[in-house]
Amino acid sequence: MRCFLFLIALVFCGCGYAPVAHYSQNALGNSVYIDLKINLANTENSVQLRDLLYKVMVARFQKEIKGKEEADSIISVVIKHISDTSIATDKNGFTTFYRANITIEFEIKNKGTRQSKVLTNSAYYDYAVSLADPTITYNNRLEAIAEAGGQCIDRLISQIAYYGKDMKR
Repeated sequence: MRCFLFLIALVFCGCGYAPVAHYSQNALGNSVYIDLKINLANTENSVQLRDLLYKVMVARFQKEIKGKEEADSIISVVIKHISDTSIATDKNGFTTFYRANITIEFEIKNKGTRQSKVLTNSAYYDYAVSLADPTITYNNRLEAIAEAGGQCIDRLISQIAYYGKDMKR
């Protein structure tokens, strides 16, 4: 058993593996401030997006969330565009499924290196329409926008790791 654990450790150390948090250190530093520009048409989703980004910064990158003046980096988040596209109709021509499309712009400013990077991510998520109850449709739309926003943040994670790998502190 010890030999097996030693081999596993040797493989991870020998192949140059480093966790995403290691690469994010160059791009973000130790602490982050998240500056959210609220989308007035979708205030609930804007706040959900910010909260999800907080969770990602703490859980995946092990970063502290600090005030604007104390943080090593500032991430500005702007929901640029949200739209709904009909993707399925019933035999009477009523839409039964929509696709929520979202475009989010992230600007990352590192105070230590004085480098700035603007990243724009787009994603979509499908949701069902309830012809009987518009409240269900509204809730499905909010959930679809939140899911698509989560996909944009997942892309941001890999982008930060990629850019952090090449940045020098």
